[in-house]
Amino acid sequence: MKSILFSSLLVLTTAATSAQQGPELQADRIVATANGTGITLSEIRRQIDPSMGQLRAGAKNDAELKKAIVKAEDEVLNSIADRLLVIAEFRASTSGLPASFIDANIEETIRRDFNGDRNRFVASLRAAGTTPLAHRKRIEDSIIFDYMVSQIRRDAWDVNPGKILEYYEKNKADFVRKEQAKLNQITITQGAAEKPEETAARAAAFANALRHPEKIAATLERFKVTGKPITSAPTFADVAIRVSTDDYASKGGDAGWRDLEDLNEIVTAKLRTLKVGEVSDPLKFDVGSTPIYVIVSQEATRPKGFSDVNDPEVMVTIENKVRQINMNIAIKRWLDDLRVKHHVQVQPQ
Repeated sequence: MKSILFSSLLVLTTAATSAQQGPELQADRIVATANGTGITLSEIRRQIDPSMGQLRAGAKNDAELKKAIVKAEDEVLNSIADRLLVIAEFRASTSGLPASFIDANIEETIRRDFNGDRNRFVASLRAAGTTPLAHRKRIEDSIIFDYMVSQIRRDAWDVNPGKILEYYEKNKADFVRKEQAKLNQITITQGAAEKPEETAARAAAFANALRHPEKIAATLERFKVTGKPITSAPTFADVAIRVSTDDYASKGGDAGWRDLEDLNEIVTAKLRTLKVGEVSDPLKFDVGSTPIYVIVSQEATRPKGFSDVNDPEVMVTIENKVRQINMNIAIKRWLDDLRVKHHVQVQPQ
């Protein structure tokens, strides 16, 4: 869309800059119309004001700030115009939005935010400088806009295998995988009434039991570890859930696929010596005055290279990216058509 905001609107955006202008520039006015509906200077100011701090922080001097404000004004005005065109298209192509939709939205707001008190709701509108009728119009426009955009997004939602493969081949460099291990771990920390050497012995006992699963039940009993009875052959996960004190305990010690270079160098060095399924000795880490022990095992490994396009995680990533691309293209085409069908005009200065 060709820019419809002229730089003469510059520095009219914020209260601070407006205060420096003459009275004739501070007055609100219509700066453009979209399908006959006016867009006011105050609407543009209101939407840009919250971001002025960020614009100032990103500008090295006044010239850069002015340029950033002009760009922001242009984007806001285009956004408002597009929204008005979408609403105009809905009203031109349907009999209108059922009043019950708007009523339900307002009633939910009163119930949720004002404990069902309509008088409080009306008072809050007045305090915000608006009226129930204006609020109702805003809610109606919001429902219409969301509905119209959702129709376009729904049409662009389907992603077929061919599109996934096409995106993967064009963006293969984004799917370079580092050397990884599917890591399981158990973290053992010193108990309140436990001596450091007792913690070390307990960690060693559990590491040994993990290598010999038939010893797990007895080891849990030895250290008075309680929990839901284990009804089948005990596993690494059974021990992790009951013994580990880290964030992966609830997942049975499953830390997922991890890049080896991102792990602690002691852990990485140990993993390189372990075969898949083997359990490490307790790895000691001094955290303050209290040592902790980490027992690790790798469920699987994969070398550095390109991620497999059929990997579920890769497919989900690509699906989301392709959907976003499809939606952006569909919405742009749709808005371009609306701009041709309807009319946007900048008011003369």
